Amino acid sequence: MTGLLSLSEVSVSFGKRPILQDISFGPLESGSVTALLGSNAAGKSTLLRRIAGELKGPGRVEIAGQPVESWPAYHRNRPAHVPQDISMGSSLRVFEAVLLANKQGGGWSVDDEELDVVTQMLDTLGINSLSDRELAALSGGQRQLVSIAQALIREPRVLLLDEPTSALDLQNQFEVLDLLRRLAREWSMCVVVAIHDVNHALRFADCAVVLHDRQVEANGSPVDVLTPTLLGKVYGVEARMETSSQGHPFLIVERSIRNPLGEEHD
Repeated sequence: MTGLLSLSEVSVSFGKRPILQDISFGPLESGSVTALLGSNAAGKSTLLRRIAGELKGPGRVEIAGQPVESWPAYHRNRPAHVPQDISMGSSLRVFEAVLLANKQGGGWSVDDEELDVVTQMLDTLGINSLSDRELAALSGGQRQLVSIAQALIREPRVLLLDEPTSALDLQNQFEVLDLLRRLAREWSMCVVVAIHDVNHALRFADCAVVLHDRQVEANGSPVDVLTPTLLGKVYGVEARMETSSQGHPFLIVERSIRNPLGEEHD
């Protein structure tokens, strides 16, 4: 694996309100999955948009050693971003939408090989049965899966996902995160996933980056980063680490250590 994505002193403000200040981490390696963690309003979605080149601000985001802004739209080194608030009120059908995503930045003629690539992508995500369904008729979870297919069809080197499992049931949460981890390795992608579930980070991520008070509170191996002390500071909970019968670490939350006003209990 090689270093692919780096951030150096990245800041983002909306007007006079600072959202992120001096964010630095990386290089994140190709073939890896990084969990972006933090409480509500910690700036996770904003950071993903900054990494994708959708927002400007001080600091530097580099992909393969070059500023993200230097890579043309639809280039493989330009990150593919799957936002959380997906709106798909289109009359396009699922197959057409994924095919259209595959044609972005290229010509509009379509050959059999491209059709086969779309079919294979839908199969990979288990949504081939939705191929002829209109986007507007899909559930929230189905829309998320289509959006992931639209991003993956570009074969990006950096894939950014904002809460990709928020509308999925428990089985699909596991399957999607397991698939992303496998594709990261097989395609040598750098995958960055903003998630709330710390146990998902422990199970599927190689690295965890925790945002708190507009900065990086900690980053490194999830097992090393997600300590009881950090969870108390960032999330306001008392938690302990356990190990499953199959050897997987997981966290159990014992209680909140803050009342609804954000003050700590005695």
